[in-house]
Amino acid sequence: MTPRYTLRHMLYSDAMRGILFIITFIVNQLVYAQLLPVNKPWPTKGWQTKDLKAAGFNTEKFNKFLDYVWEDEGNFKSDQIVIIKDGYLVYEGYSNGYHKDKKHMLWSLTKSMTSIIMGTALQKGIIDKNDPAHKYFPTLNRDKAEDIKLHHVLNMSSGFDFYEEHPIHDIFSDSVSVYYSRHSYKNVALGVSKLPMKHNPGTQFKYGTHEPMLAMGILKKAINNQEVYDSYPWDALFNKLGMKNVTFEQDLSGTFMGGAYAHSTARDYAKLGYLLLNKGKWEGEEILTEEYVDFAIKKVAPALYIPKTEKKQQRLNVETYGAYFWLNGVLPMNENGRPYPAAPEELVQAMGFRGQTMGLIPSKNLIIVRLGSDGVYKKIKRNKMYELLLASMEE
Repeated sequence: MTPRYTLRHMLYSDAMRGILFIITFIVNQLVYAQLLPVNKPWPTKGWQTKDLKAAGFNTEKFNKFLDYVWEDEGNFKSDQIVIIKDGYLVYEGYSNGYHKDKKHMLWSLTKSMTSIIMGTALQKGIIDKNDPAHKYFPTLNRDKAEDIKLHHVLNMSSGFDFYEEHPIHDIFSDSVSVYYSRHSYKNVALGVSKLPMKHNPGTQFKYGTHEPMLAMGILKKAINNQEVYDSYPWDALFNKLGMKNVTFEQDLSGTFMGGAYAHSTARDYAKLGYLLLNKGKWEGEEILTEEYVDFAIKKVAPALYIPKTEKKQQRLNVETYGAYFWLNGVLPMNENGRPYPAAPEELVQAMGFRGQTMGLIPSKNLIIVRLGSDGVYKKIKRNKMYELLLASMEE
């Protein structure tokens, strides 16, 4: 006999559907916020792998990407490349004597690593973004410098008179003298704190190696224990992520260099990208607050909105920037649109000398780390790299 549905049955059925909808919605929100466990491929003990095709790549188009990034002409040389999709290692390649465990000089990728280390200290309450820098370095208790806050340091907007790249030759750049001059080499952060001021804090973006140096000096002063400080990057970050191949050099005073002179592998560095894509969470633990992740990779340094033209701006001052990460938005002074038009506006990059790159595209859950030995005249074109990579994800 065909069952007969009464009004009571229909109401009950609708009520159950409503309850199930609410439960499903709540569970999804908790999973999204990472408050409930989810079957993520966490790479703490090593990256799980997935076939390129299974990960959604067109292998024929992907080969065009490989042909470009591995071409060996002139001084354009890729050493290590890894690609992570949805938390899985889908491609890795090595050249010039490198392999998955051989560390590579990171150059300014160190700055982005420093940002994440500072973010862990903010999460723990060791420091505060509104801390005045002169609280840690009394040498900054002077005209203009007395108004520098930690958030200015993290946004490269403290106002120091500093020129990262000299137009004639790098040897004349302030980024060299801040490491090696007789006034700085023993204590680089202290040397930065003595630099002359050119602008009021927060009024002029000035990309440079000096700011992350000062940031690591501030962290050292805040911790106020050399032994704890020496192990802090490992205790707070590297060990939690399973990053086993990291060297982070210190100056003669025991301060981490901050702006460069870190070494790691493409596999390990990609874990920093995965932490950011997961909004600072790692296997259920909050390593970074979501607020800091937004500050670092979404919010543009306010000082970059002030100039209305690219004229008289340093080359490194015209791209969008967060907290030691390069962004891909359009500024009022950008005359040619976003810096990397082949990639979406959400692109986040860590970038360094000689072609070092980590690119994150959150909507694709995609990470690429490319470590290289590019020369002065023949460099990898990052825009072309993204164009070919993204094209390989289109069927």
